[in-house]
Amino acid sequence: SVATSSRLDAVRSIYGVSVARNLMKIEASDNDPSSSIFKMDGFISNSNYIAKKITMVLFINDRLVDCSALKRAIEIVYAATLPKASKPFIYMAITLPPEHVDVNVHPTKREVSLLNQEVIIEKIQSIIELRLRNSNESRTFQEQLLDSSPSSPLAMQKDFPSNPSPSSSKSQKVPVHKMVRTDSRDPAGRLHAYLQVKPSSHLEKSCLASVRSSIRQRRNPKETADLTSIQELVDRIDSNCHSGLLDIVRNCTYVGMADDVFALLQHNTHLYLANVVNLSKELMYQQVLRRFAHFNAIQLSDPAPLPELILLALREEDLNPEGDENDDLKVKIAEMNTDLLKQKSELLEEYFGIHIDSNGN
Repeated sequence: SVATSSRLDAVRSIYGVSVARNLMKIEASDNDPSSSIFKMDGFISNSNYIAKKITMVLFINDRLVDCSALKRAIEIVYAATLPKASKPFIYMAITLPPEHVDVNVHPTKREVSLLNQEVIIEKIQSIIELRLRNSNESRTFQEQLLDSSPSSPLAMQKDFPSNPSPSSSKSQKVPVHKMVRTDSRDPAGRLHAYLQVKPSSHLEKSCLASVRSSIRQRRNPKETADLTSIQELVDRIDSNCHSGLLDIVRNCTYVGMADDVFALLQHNTHLYLANVVNLSKELMYQQVLRRFAHFNAIQLSDPAPLPELILLALREEDLNPEGDENDDLKVKIAEMNTDLLKQKSELLEEYFGIHIDSNGN
């Protein structure tokens, strides 16, 4: 690198622009003889940097060396601080008294160990963690364009004139449907538009048709509930409906699950985190209200005995499944609840489409 250039310019010329633009400056020092004496400055990668392996350039007293303990400690900070953290890029220059450096750890003197190493590493860890937490509030995403020409269906960049005029560059706004992820109802934006799908055989089609017709026969479609109390609850939902959220849920594109609870949904050019648990509860509640007293019935090939179902539920909740001293109690509870449900069979069938016969099935 050029001798007069800054450290950041040196990183840019050796490792590239994409690395240099995602670096943050860090500094740390300590001048307490009882704990540690050192001065550190350098650059660390931010949350926008993506790499499969760690790159660490470490100078101690202006000598290029390795320190595996420091390297591991920094990796731990990144893994704990950034979600799904990629491996970081670290440039670090540490200055400390020469007698505090042990260069005899490795035959080539490449690996070194430091006096009060744990204290120094802990302080550097704290500085890096604080810097990362402050930088993790925003992320930068590079926009990509989709070349929709048939000759190159998977090309993601579009060629533009090398010297466009100022007026034409302003008017060349990217159409929404040319972005990588588009509306799910637009075939040009669907991944399966680029796949060669084998036509299904006649046997598969006939088998699918028979299954569908069998399901239709077991179902019992009816109209919506005519109970005043239910209608009032439905009206309350309709009157409290948020038109903006309704439009998002109705016209969103499902991207994928972020974790066990939140899913990513895209609507127009916005990306939303949706709580799937809460959404599912609300969906089921509204489904029950709108189909109350008119649920589709599914006929079981062998009627399920209520006492056995209740016993299964009781054993599922039992904290001590091995013990059998409570089995008699469970059987009595199952019998009592079966009798209660048989008494309410007319209500259960009318409101919930659940038929219970005289034998408790």
